[in-house]
Amino acid sequence: MTTTQHQFILEPYKGSRTRHRCPGCSKPREFTRYIDTETGQHIAPHVGKCNRENKCGYHYTPRQYFLDNPTEETRAWLQSDQHLKTYTPPPPPVDYIPPRYLERTRQKMERNNFFRFLVKLFGEAEAARLADLYKLGTSKKWEDFGGLTPVFWQINKAGKACNLKLQAYNPHTGKRIKGKTRIIGKQLLPNGNLTQCFFGEHLLSAAPSAPVAIVESEKTAMIMASIKPDQVWIATGGKSGASWKTNPTVYHALTGRKVILYPDLNAFEDWEEAARNIAHICPQVSVFKELEQYATPEQIQEGDDIADFYIPALLERRSNTAQADQEAQEGFTLPPGWQWETFNFKHGTHSQLMDSDGLPASWNLCPQTDQEKQAVSIALEQLDHFLTHKFDLQL
Repeated sequence: MTTTQHQFILEPYKGSRTRHRCPGCSKPREFTRYIDTETGQHIAPHVGKCNRENKCGYHYTPRQYFLDNPTEETRAWLQSDQHLKTYTPPPPPVDYIPPRYLERTRQKMERNNFFRFLVKLFGEAEAARLADLYKLGTSKKWEDFGGLTPVFWQINKAGKACNLKLQAYNPHTGKRIKGKTRIIGKQLLPNGNLTQCFFGEHLLSAAPSAPVAIVESEKTAMIMASIKPDQVWIATGGKSGASWKTNPTVYHALTGRKVILYPDLNAFEDWEEAARNIAHICPQVSVFKELEQYATPEQIQEGDDIADFYIPALLERRSNTAQADQEAQEGFTLPPGWQWETFNFKHGTHSQLMDSDGLPASWNLCPQTDQEKQAVSIALEQLDHFLTHKFDLQL
């Protein structure tokens, strides 16, 4: 048997016809077969490597095949050093963080500084929905502004926790606190073979046909998931977070998806390169550049992202709601026996007008005097603001 250097190699990708059903996990178009570079022919149907290294790990090399199927020719090949050039040691199995660690962080949400900011933007109900959707956690690592540290879990498409990131936030401005960022999976599993994945990757399985929107910041992914829910918003955790632009084990989660990249204002060139890197697995990849048309020089210098363009308007809307509550209490004289009462919620207060019977004025269907009619009208208007902006309901 004549041998040449690198005689057996994994077949280069030339479209879906060069990828096959894996004999290990039975997934279609995930198996790369070895070919003989002298003849261009495959060795045997089961000699190759599964692309799903973390979830499957099947890898049957030419050397293993020839050892299992010895002939005079293969013995000669094994006696040479050629097999050393094609053998790839199997990767160690990937470890995942046990679910109990994630569940422990899903507490004290009322003190979570990023959750507090979400409440400022959307109200308590929507903030809670987003926190549940992305499995937002809380840590006591840093205490700032009377609150605790947000935990952003990296959960893969199979629902397994790959890693977790701590990032301190200012609950009033929504800005990161510099110098307070940690990826701490190794602290939980010191001897574990851990990987990273996209933040929000677990949501891909729930919406298999929806476009995938990729941003840098976990904060931005969660905010935009409320503003544009027709897309699945995931985050890299940084410009090159988790080596997502070059690491196939990370970007493989995007296979077959329509992808829209939303880079920060100072990262367009890098993400255009990333778009080219993943184009072979995605039917459509685009880079959203419209932000440049509206950005100020200061925003470009700061590296603002798409959420930064929405946040001021969201805060103004919430501020107007609070102002409406205040104005409702001013400018008119209460009917005799009527009074304002303040009710405390987990993340704020709400003032409500009560009639002389101790019932909410908005319940009064038969006001007797013009003064009572005016009071009921104000109470109903205030209730409309409260339901609309806190719970997204309409009267």
